[in-house]
Amino acid sequence: MSFRSFSVLMAAVSLLGSSALAEKTKVACVGDSITFGLGIAQRDQSNYPKYLGDLMGPEYEVRNFGNSGKTCGDYPSQKQRGRWYGDTKEHQAAIAFKGDVYVCNLGINDTGAWWDPVLYEKGYKELIDAWRGGRQSVPVVIWNRLGPDFRGQPGQKTFPGNVYQPEHKYSNQDNGSAKNRPTAEKLLDKISRDKKTLTMDAYTAMSTHPEWYKDGLHPMAAGARRLAELTYARLVPVLKVPQPKASVTVAPDNTVTIHNEGSNGLLLDGHALVFEQAQGKREGSFVFGNATVVFPGEALTVQCGAPQDQADPSRPLASAKVKSVQGLKAQLVKVPAKKR
Repeated sequence: MSFRSFSVLMAAVSLLGSSALAEKTKVACVGDSITFGLGIAQRDQSNYPKYLGDLMGPEYEVRNFGNSGKTCGDYPSQKQRGRWYGDTKEHQAAIAFKGDVYVCNLGINDTGAWWDPVLYEKGYKELIDAWRGGRQSVPVVIWNRLGPDFRGQPGQKTFPGNVYQPEHKYSNQDNGSAKNRPTAEKLLDKISRDKKTLTMDAYTAMSTHPEWYKDGLHPMAAGARRLAELTYARLVPVLKVPQPKASVTVAPDNTVTIHNEGSNGLLLDGHALVFEQAQGKREGSFVFGNATVVFPGEALTVQCGAPQDQADPSRPLASAKVKSVQGLKAQLVKVPAKKR
């Protein structure tokens, strides 16, 4: 081998090495027991940050910095119990991690008997500043609509309350948090404006699934997976996550299946299934939304000819607009953004 050939080879090896050692984009999930995954069987494999890591793919590093029972406010009456997240080793680890983005669910534990709106706002702002560490451009996503709390006095509506009886009855009490949650969420909106954070609604999509909650507050694995999908949908535009290749198949049973052929999640929001005849005449479409996400190596099916459209991805997707897919071809296309 000539010296020139050897030099070219070594340069190629060096390039491959530097590519393999390229730093991953770091996602820090900070929060309380919901982030930690309290009560989930096989928690290490089924907490929401773990599912989020599966969706983000190999170019991203997702860490779980959850600690059960923690608050975003530093309340004197709770100091001995170590409730403030700022006093935890997870907080220090999250700072040292120097995340490229932070996702936080703190707030539910603040709404108990020790509630103090002044300390609540002050403590949360201090945490945000610490995570950024002077890097003001680092995005922070806060749950300004906290996850649902189905606990409360049996038969009495709280927030949203124990309203799913008798199918879903929770004996646990909410410690009076229901009355403080509306104020807490208004303050989260203010904190977001003041600290220029991003926000995420963890309530709307989760509040119609009490079956995901064993104790009324902590989601089990199915709920954690859905939280990961909601978070991924929020992070894709923030981090400009490249979207994987998808393939579409039409089956004789009047279903259309979208296959994710990539190594990270496929976000279908902003896309539609378009059905056309062989000559190109459009026969209808099905528009995706509501944080519809397909995990790597998995597939999502839409049943056509249904009595009505069903676009909530936590339930079987169905289209009423297209009665039959026989003789039609289907393709996935981007939907033009709505003008505001």
